[in-house]
Amino acid sequence: MQPITFPAVCYGPAGVTGAPGGVLVVGLGIDIVELDRVARSLERWGGRLIAKLMDPEEAARLPAEPPARARALALAIAAKEAASKALGTGWSHGVRWRDVVVTLGPDPSVRLAGAAVSAARRLGSRGRATTWLEIQGPLAVGEVRLLS
Repeated sequence: MQPITFPAVCYGPAGVTGAPGGVLVVGLGIDIVELDRVARSLERWGGRLIAKLMDPEEAARLPAEPPARARALALAIAAKEAASKALGTGWSHGVRWRDVVVTLGPDPSVRLAGAAVSAARRLGSRGRATTWLEIQGPLAVGEVRLLS
C-alpha cells in the first residue's frame, strides 16, 4: 500500500497554525473507511443505510452505479466521521449523521447543520471547514479541519 499524504499545513499571523489568511484550525478530524465494508453494507441495507446517514438531497447526489455508489458513500462516511471528530463530539451530544452534509467532487466540502453547528460554535467556529478526501487502494480517507 502506498503511504497516505496530507495537504501542507498553512500558517497565519505570527506562525499560528491555521488555514490561509490566518484563520485558526479549532478542530481536526481524520478517518479511514474500508470500501469493501461499505459495499457489503449497501448490498445488505441499501436505501435504509443511506437514509440513516444522509438527507434526501445529499443522497440524491450519489451515483446510481453500484461500485461508484459504494465509493462515493465511503468517501462521504469518511468525511462525516472526520467532521464528528473535529467537533469533538463523535455521534453524541445531539450531533447526528445528517448534521454533516457532504458534497463530493474535485473540491469536496462539508456543511454543518443542527447540533453540529452548536458544537462548532462552542469551539469558536462559525461552522466553516476545509475538507480533503481521497481513495487510497481499498480505503477512503477523509480529513476535516474546523476553522474559526
